[in-house]
Amino acid sequence: MDNTGRFGKDGRVKLRSGRPLDWEFVAELAKQVFSVYGEYDRILPTCLDDPQFHTLIIEEKDRPAGFCMLSIGDGIGEVVAVAVDPFWQSRGFGKKLMNAVVEDAQRMGIRLLVLKTAARNRVAQHLFRSVGFEKTTREEGYYTGGQSAIGMRKRL
Repeated sequence: MDNTGRFGKDGRVKLRSGRPLDWEFVAELAKQVFSVYGEYDRILPTCLDDPQFHTLIIEEKDRPAGFCMLSIGDGIGEVVAVAVDPFWQSRGFGKKLMNAVVEDAQRMGIRLLVLKTAARNRVAQHLFRSVGFEKTTREEGYYTGGQSAIGMRKRL
């Protein structure tokens, strides 16, 4: 799905589809924000050219500032990762990414979105609740190092 042309009110923030050329940005940001949970810096970039994944990149002044990655299958979409560069956090970029991925999922005919997030990551849980996700499960020891995960879902 082509997201070129989705702009914020000021025209500086843009959402676009991820592409294989974004691998370095995705790897570096994943390393920065997800390293405590596992080797996502190695895993996530490989999804950029996989047709089972839909990736959105948010840009500020034509520079990548964050991404959201959705795995697609059988009417269900799994939000695999949402990350915003620490410099751009607390400016609504995560919410813009999540709202856009929800819109895209609806256009794709996805009926249910699911995700997992660290039980101790209250900021992420708040973000997901703010776009309509509800808590469904808790999985002990889900992440590398034994961290627990919270499962969430949103019906579309």
